[in-house]
Amino acid sequence: MNSSSSSRRHQDSKWTTADSKIKYLLSNNTKTVSKRQQQQQIVQNYQEIASPKQQVNDSRRSSEHLNTKTESNDTLVDRIAAFGPRIDGEIGITGHLLAPPAANDSYGCISVPNPNIKNWIALVERGQCSFLQKVKTMQDSGAIAVIVGDRHFNGWVTMYAPGDTSDVHIPSVFVAQHQYKALLQLFDSKDTSAPVAVRLSGDDLLTWPLLDMLLVVVLSPAVMMLFIYLTWQLRQRQRRKNDIAPTNFVAKLPTYVFRREKIVDIEHAECAICLEDYVEGDQLRTLPCKHEFHAKCVDAWLTSHKKFCPICKFDICQKTESSKSNNSSIPPSERTPLLNA
Repeated sequence: MNSSSSSRRHQDSKWTTADSKIKYLLSNNTKTVSKRQQQQQIVQNYQEIASPKQQVNDSRRSSEHLNTKTESNDTLVDRIAAFGPRIDGEIGITGHLLAPPAANDSYGCISVPNPNIKNWIALVERGQCSFLQKVKTMQDSGAIAVIVGDRHFNGWVTMYAPGDTSDVHIPSVFVAQHQYKALLQLFDSKDTSAPVAVRLSGDDLLTWPLLDMLLVVVLSPAVMMLFIYLTWQLRQRQRRKNDIAPTNFVAKLPTYVFRREKIVDIEHAECAICLEDYVEGDQLRTLPCKHEFHAKCVDAWLTSHKKFCPICKFDICQKTESSKSNNSSIPPSERTPLLNA
């Protein structure tokens, strides 16, 4: 943004630009007017503005910068709005900066009379109404661009607008507290001529198509990988759940206390899971396939590893009818009962 304290007839032909910055340059060809005359002229260009609503903020990088021509050589930063047209980096937008005096409402929420100056840029304060309403109001008033400033907080936000913004035909930028007050001081300076020339210029390196492309290139693979990982985890969890037996189902399987004097086949008096011999008083659990194990061993196996019998691979969660049919296919052994109960 370039601001000039000279009239359009004496404007300097040189403008300096900097990425996302505001610069003030000294102009020797100035026609000074008094502070009172300047304020009277600005008052004629604005009428009292009514109160509006509230708006939210965000932190997105700007691709425009602001150059002004006046007595200082400060560098200020702005941030482009998320709605409205982009600013051409080479051509930019040049106009005269106008702002209502501090005595009036400076929020820019209602239309103001079109000033007798062509190509003027409105400087309004944040608050009282939405960013979209400010820009539309100044657009209807004849402004070619809008600068929204924050009087109370020194931080940049990206101006967002909900809904359809296709009827916004002028660009807008946001400046923080320091930058906003610096722009207001242009109108309070005794040596500043009215109006102040301003130029909005874009940055060729950070344009919206490039930002969109970077977002797609960087975020899309990350989002895709996250989706694939979550899908894989969900399938693994479902697979593990299908491979184990429910705890309440295992708890209902029959158990009994081991008694050595009741053992018929002494060679099979050991747990096939822990390979320990059964001891008097051990609690054994009998599976539907009639194989027996330590209750604590087989419970851990069924609920955390597999729902199959460690010996014959019989699925203990099968229904009773299928269990009986599968039992007939099990090769008979010394422990196979003669009659099914």
